[in-house]
Amino acid sequence: MRISATRKALQLRGKLAPSAPKSVVIFTATALVALLFVSVLLGREFLRHLDDLSSITSDDPQWSTAQVEVENLQLQLAAQRALEGGHLDLVRLKFDILYSRLGDFREGRLYSGLRSTNEGSTVLTRIQGRLDNFAPLIDGPDSALRDALPELTAELVVIALDVRTMSLLTLSTHAQIANARKEGLAHSLQRLGLVVMTLVLALGLTALVIGMLYHRGRVLTATSDAAAARMNAVAARMQAMVTSSLDAILVVDTRGRIMSFNGAAESVFGYSREEATGRKLADLIVSDHQRSEILDAMARFLATGEAQFMEQGRVRLDAKRKSGEVFPVELSITPSHFGYDTVFVSYLRDISDRIAAEAELTNARDNALDGERAKANLLTVMSHEMRTPLNGVLGSMELLETTGMTPEQNSYLHAMRISGELLLHHVNEVLELSQLEAGAASEQPRSFDLEELMHGLVVSQQATARADGNSLKLRCRLNRHRNVQGRPLKIQQVILNLLGNALKFTNNGTVTVKVERQADSELVEFLISDTGVGISAADLERIFEEFVTLDTSYGRTSEGTGLGLAITRRLVGALGGVIEAESELGEGSIFRVTLPLPMAMAMEGQNKTMPTLTETQAPKRLLVVEDNDINRVLMAKTLQRLGHQVTTAAGGGEAVEAAAEGKFDLILMDISMPGVDGTEACRRIRARKLAVGVNIVALTAHAAADDHARILESGFAEVAIKPISRNELVQLISRRSGVKEQSELALGKED
Repeated sequence: MRISATRKALQLRGKLAPSAPKSVVIFTATALVALLFVSVLLGREFLRHLDDLSSITSDDPQWSTAQVEVENLQLQLAAQRALEGGHLDLVRLKFDILYSRLGDFREGRLYSGLRSTNEGSTVLTRIQGRLDNFAPLIDGPDSALRDALPELTAELVVIALDVRTMSLLTLSTHAQIANARKEGLAHSLQRLGLVVMTLVLALGLTALVIGMLYHRGRVLTATSDAAAARMNAVAARMQAMVTSSLDAILVVDTRGRIMSFNGAAESVFGYSREEATGRKLADLIVSDHQRSEILDAMARFLATGEAQFMEQGRVRLDAKRKSGEVFPVELSITPSHFGYDTVFVSYLRDISDRIAAEAELTNARDNALDGERAKANLLTVMSHEMRTPLNGVLGSMELLETTGMTPEQNSYLHAMRISGELLLHHVNEVLELSQLEAGAASEQPRSFDLEELMHGLVVSQQATARADGNSLKLRCRLNRHRNVQGRPLKIQQVILNLLGNALKFTNNGTVTVKVERQADSELVEFLISDTGVGISAADLERIFEEFVTLDTSYGRTSEGTGLGLAITRRLVGALGGVIEAESELGEGSIFRVTLPLPMAMAMEGQNKTMPTLTETQAPKRLLVVEDNDINRVLMAKTLQRLGHQVTTAAGGGEAVEAAAEGKFDLILMDISMPGVDGTEACRRIRARKLAVGVNIVALTAHAAADDHARILESGFAEVAIKPISRNELVQLISRRSGVKEQSELALGKED
């Protein structure tokens, strides 16, 4: 339209020129005024676009996004220090700062372009959502926040990636807006140029054309200077960030020479900026054995563009200080562009303290494991050393019972037996607690009749209940759900511990055992209630702790180590159950155990009792191997009074010779003996086939399950734990003397 108007003006000026020079002057003046007016309008539009461009360059989003990244990193460091025992106040402060920084991105006009894109809105929402999830923990109690620190640290790593994505999107959208405004400025400038050119043509003066070109040159120069100033400002800000970074940052060119070396790098490596600049990175700070790897990775990237080493993120390698000291660092290399050249920005962090902390943790773990092994060895030795004399004490008392003593002597002997058995019970409790703490292997689940098990337990405790005038009752409501899948021996131990505890603190009262399956559930509830002395509310929190006895006075009426309920709690936990206690002082107590016991199909013959050995107690030829003189004599006397022929050996070597010279129905052998121990003697007897078809039973004071497994592997048929009573000896001889030969013959017939 402007060109057409100019053309018409020129045509009109040509027509009017011969007859009306004044009109031409007026027309020309009018045209100049019109062109000047249009120039003013275009100038104002140009200034508006220029102001818009100035405003967008003055509002720098790069600083804001960098601040968000810095605040996120500081929050990660604060969380890491808190994990190592630092204060949580710093975590809360850094969280609030990061949350506030994100407020600019959520509401600021400068970032409306970011929010208008799907990807930008998604990233911003995701970051905000992750922070909102942890806001209640930040504002909550210290304990909850400290428990959530590992999760918060992991989330901050993910947030760091989102913040980086948001930073890139912000710069991208900001650049798009800037380009659009630059295009508007360019269009205004073009229109202004056309008007100026038209004005120059109208005037017909070359000077105006030169002036126009001069004006345009000044505009372009001013724009270039402004752009250069902006670039210098950005470079200055980036330099300030690099300088203030806590990590060593090095910029290296394609020849491997250091271009930039920040203050943190000076502190880490010991070189000044002047010493490092211009020198090769590989020669200056990379350890000798990893130098070729770094150089090859840089050369491969320049030749093929392959950035495998650089895309691994943080890699751990060894660096070298000016002093020659080699130390571990984390390295991250990012290729970038500086003008038309490629540069490598390297971020290095000294992780010597972290490696030392990891080594300290490893040493602490190893020391703890060594301590556990030492404790287990001590308990094993103490168990053996205490069981061995107990075997002599209890065995001597059994022999004394057969010597026809007076009633008064019998009462003394009875007191001695009770004390000895109580001491043995305490030894067993301590060893059992140690095995539970060490995670000793437990029995495998199997199908069994729970109602029959409970009935047998209650029947076995009736005599104990009657001794203190107590009534012991069982209420089992299992009906068709009596067959379950579980560990019967562990369950039996739990119920026996609770029953024994209830009977111990109840006199002339009632102890009731209730068993019931919860509706439509695999859970079975065991309820043991008593009308005994009860437990105070303050003591209910302590009864499941190790070595806790509520009555520690000199006049207490119930003896114990304080381990029974502690062992019970551990057993219930190992079975996947829960134990709870309710009590009223002077009224009684209720212990509730809930165990997962899935229902099982009744196995054929499951409820039938096992057949018992009915063979007559004919005299047997027995070999007793025991290095302890007292225990050997007592064992021989006990067996001889039972009518057996006994041969004794004081060690493993004598046992092998005796097995070679005589024939025996059963060999009873101690394990811990000087010289040739029991396991080695058993191996020699089996290897030389000296007692073919004869069972060798280990009589040992070692009660640990792993010891039993090792003993059985050497060829023993069974492990019996000292001290062993006369009745147990009778059952053992009936079970093992000649049984192996009979079972092998029966098996051969079936085959």
